[in-house]
Amino acid sequence: MKTSLLILLIVTTVQVPPTTVYVCSGARGKKYHLRADCRGLSSCQHKIIKMTLAQAQKNGLTLCGWEK
Repeated sequence: MKTSLLILLIVTTVQVPPTTVYVCSGARGKKYHLRADCRGLSSCQHKIIKMTLAQAQKNGLTLCGWEK
């Protein structure tokens, strides 16, 4: 019983680092990409910026179709 509680405590306190995603900084950028070399970023004519997944979703961005 003590072991189960200890394991539960450890699992619930471990934090997962935020996922980094990549976004084309141009005004038309509506997608985020999981890899910096994603095919969907190849036509980006602006700077590619890194941000967390939470930031991208908060900005209304959705996952690139090439990443699915």
